[in-house]
Amino acid sequence: VKLTSAGEISFTGNMKVDNTSIPLTTSGNGFNLLGNPYTSYINSNSVLTSSTSSLISQTLWVWNQSKNRYDTKIAADNFKIAPGQAFFVQSNGVSGNILIDENDQTHEATDTFQRTISKPEIHLTLSDGTASKEAKIYYLENATIGFDNGYDGPVFGGIVNDFSIYTYTIEDGLGANLAIQSLPDNNYENMVVPIGINTASGREITFTTVVLNLPADIKVFLEDRLT
Repeated sequence: VKLTSAGEISFTGNMKVDNTSIPLTTSGNGFNLLGNPYTSYINSNSVLTSSTSSLISQTLWVWNQSKNRYDTKIAADNFKIAPGQAFFVQSNGVSGNILIDENDQTHEATDTFQRTISKPEIHLTLSDGTASKEAKIYYLENATIGFDNGYDGPVFGGIVNDFSIYTYTIEDGLGANLAIQSLPDNNYENMVVPIGINTASGREITFTTVVLNLPADIKVFLEDRLT
């Protein structure tokens, strides 16, 4: 909901207290824009894992107003979807539904739309001075060096990504452009993550990294393998 100026909005009707099943559109690129139907937060992990058979991956995408971009959220993020918040999912092309159980509701003490959890991770940001895009690498106990549904999340493909940064899985090489890649939380120094970017030729770009919760003796290097 976007207003021309600050103000209040009233909603009238019966509060939803039962389970929800939303049929997905399978045509086109398969992206479906949905919304949290409850007056409480819902746990995205529960929603995504309950709907695996209908989705390309256990991934959703939410609009980040402050960054002017779509953020990728995987099941392992346990992202809390706020009341009224919209999000994209992608159908696998087979007739199916998104299942949102009444028990997926969760109580949260804050109203933030961008909730995070602590884990070893690297954030790599690409900027041209105006726009910025981000790719994330998580190190998690149950992750592998291949594609892990619920742990790896593609870049949002519902728009043209002519300026973006992403990673490829270590094991499979070129594949999906991942906004989030999860790797095992060990053997850090022997895992080299391929990184790709989309940008116009001759455009000046800047890389910025944020490293969180990695072991103290681990250093992170960004290497240009061509030059």
